[in-house]
Amino acid sequence: MFLILLYTLYSILLQLEAKRILAIFPLNEKSHNNVLDALAIGLAKRGHQIDVITHFEKKNPPVNYKTIINLNGTRDDFVNNLTIEYCTKQTDDSIPFYAFTAGNEICNLMSLKSMQKVIQNPKVYDLVITEVFGANCYIGFGYIFKIPVVTVATNLGLSWTGDGVGSPTATATFADVLMDKYEILTFWDRLKNTMISQISKYRFFSYTEKAQTEAIRKYLNPNIPNIREIEKIVALTFVNSYHNPFGIRALTPGMIEIGGLHIEGNNEKLSPDLERWMNESTHGVIYFSLGSMVLIETLQENSLLSIYQVFSKISPMRVLMKIVDKKKLPSGIPKNIRIPSWIPQIPVLKHRNTKLFITHGGMLGIQEALYYQIPVIGIPLYGDQFRNIATLTSKNVAVEINYKNITRESLTEALTTILNDTKYKEAVIYESKLFRDRPMKAMDTAIFWVEYVMRNGATTLRSPAVNMHWWQAELLDVYGFISLCCIITTYSLIFLLKKIIQITFKLVRNTKEDDKKYN
Repeated sequence: MFLILLYTLYSILLQLEAKRILAIFPLNEKSHNNVLDALAIGLAKRGHQIDVITHFEKKNPPVNYKTIINLNGTRDDFVNNLTIEYCTKQTDDSIPFYAFTAGNEICNLMSLKSMQKVIQNPKVYDLVITEVFGANCYIGFGYIFKIPVVTVATNLGLSWTGDGVGSPTATATFADVLMDKYEILTFWDRLKNTMISQISKYRFFSYTEKAQTEAIRKYLNPNIPNIREIEKIVALTFVNSYHNPFGIRALTPGMIEIGGLHIEGNNEKLSPDLERWMNESTHGVIYFSLGSMVLIETLQENSLLSIYQVFSKISPMRVLMKIVDKKKLPSGIPKNIRIPSWIPQIPVLKHRNTKLFITHGGMLGIQEALYYQIPVIGIPLYGDQFRNIATLTSKNVAVEINYKNITRESLTEALTTILNDTKYKEAVIYESKLFRDRPMKAMDTAIFWVEYVMRNGATTLRSPAVNMHWWQAELLDVYGFISLCCIITTYSLIFLLKKIIQITFKLVRNTKEDDKKYN
């Protein structure tokens, strides 16, 4: 009886503290949604009422989690729908994708009747949560509702991710997400890193400023400020990273790392048939997936045939490979390869028989591999994947293969290296320990700071750098002034020294002339 009374009292107190949160997840990429939705579910389980706008409606959500707008069908479906050719076109230049496909075009979803109903007749919300990636226009909901905004970067964070809270890019020490390496060691590394960071930011801003300003004035409020000013109202930014192993960088209190948050509460299960197959794979399983969007079967045919040849030779070890359309594969699939169209990734990586993960290097996949101590063969295709795989290779957790060079020789060498050299398993165990070793779990950290913002207001974590130009925050004006003072001082000293020398020579000459005159 006492326990029931105590639980009832706790439930009442929890409801009194509960807040109503609007979670807007307008990008139709499932991996991004996995992080955002994990946070929303964590807050719902905490007792808050979460109203969600998403492309991926949750099955069997918590009681106080509600999808108020299902955006499914409003955009082309990316899930299991991208070819290798499409992805690699983004390799040389990802900024147009971020700015247009994942940015300006996403802002136009605010024109939907269902979205306008929320905008014109809002409930009383205490907070907005949205992604900081390309469509920063959704930060404007916080402005019109006059409530704090929390943004979430589902990757390491792009060069503009921390601007809303005034967090520095720190290009002297931390590799930009679009760099192809992890360590910044030389002058040329710093130069390249800074150029990539600043040029990316400049191009993103130039592509989005006019379009997204017009969108928020058209769909939210005609008197709303410029999008660059709207971005400055952010109260808190979460970044899907952690300093081990992804790199130490300077962060303001308003930018907080929550890498691995989507793993902790994951409750996916293997199907009975797949679980049986995994359990029976006592010689080990290699898991091969290029994520939720990219189709392995669109690799070049010679690459696929090389994969067949190599995998057939490692039997009785088995391979679990995500293939959406079996008809696109060449004939002759080895018997030790299983090719389901969808695989619950975390339960597979968690399984005791999984020995190796072959991946494109998406941030979620490599975090899951680290968490469950699985070495990696990386085949990066675009965006942050090159930097992600470079991070793991530098830690002896991964081996990289160029997607243009998937041959029998390259794949055999990579498999032999990872499976036979114990340093890779030892390294991933060590890095996993560092990745997990924190004062608080990622979800507890996120919930604490969300509630902190709702308790204490939108400006408590915001750096003064938010209202400064980048050259002011980087002290270029100060260093320029000091340099100018040094130049002026040096010039003045040289000028004065010349005058002293001239006067001295003149006095000496006059003295000699006087001596001659009187002698």
